[in-house]
Amino acid sequence: MIEKIETIPRHVAIIPDGNRRWAKAKGLKTVDGHRAGIDMFEQVAEQAWQRGIEYLTLWGMSLDNLARRSSAEVSWLMSIFRREFIKLLDSEVIHKRQVRISVRGRWREKFPRKVIEAIDRAVEATSEYKERQLIFLLAYNGTDEMMEAINELVRDEKQSEQIRVTDKKLKARLWTGDLPEVDLVIRTGNDPHLSNGFMMWQAAHAELYFSDKMWPAFTPREFDRALKSYGQRRRMKGS
Repeated sequence: MIEKIETIPRHVAIIPDGNRRWAKAKGLKTVDGHRAGIDMFEQVAEQAWQRGIEYLTLWGMSLDNLARRSSAEVSWLMSIFRREFIKLLDSEVIHKRQVRISVRGRWREKFPRKVIEAIDRAVEATSEYKERQLIFLLAYNGTDEMMEAINELVRDEKQSEQIRVTDKKLKARLWTGDLPEVDLVIRTGNDPHLSNGFMMWQAAHAELYFSDKMWPAFTPREFDRALKSYGQRRRMKGS
């Protein structure tokens, strides 16, 4: 029987760091670390659904990852994404739990056609689900998201006589603007920091949990520890 946790966050966002370092420490190839990371994500996601979490966001690839990693590693990651979204399309768990899949970032302009097609199919197949939502951030940086939203807002406002920027107008133009605020951000990999303005609007008042575990070692039990830590805190939200 799953242990009861009193306070469950509605929206959890994960920065799953440490795949490559985990593989290196074990004398494995980088791709083995990514494989292990995907396997662990499937386990953690199922734990999240069992716990009743409504929104689960995973930062799957940053713009920096896309630009700075070797072409061989990027190519292999693209094949992983294609395979995994095809799996999600036919996942019994996804359909049983009515998990809506969505993807945010510059993936549509940066990813190969076959990967885009696989993502689109998974998104379309789950578009009517309302129980839970699984959000992937791909080719995503928070600073890039904010700058794009600001530029779009300025372009739109130029059509009027006076440019007026409001929080409502800006939020509406964010890639993640339709999501509820993030309650808990989890970062693994023993590197306690946020990167590139990660979800800077939606996570403005989030609680932070940093784990010394590399992502492939961040088990459902470790995930529960993060949830328990969250439940023991008094959320101030800037007050």
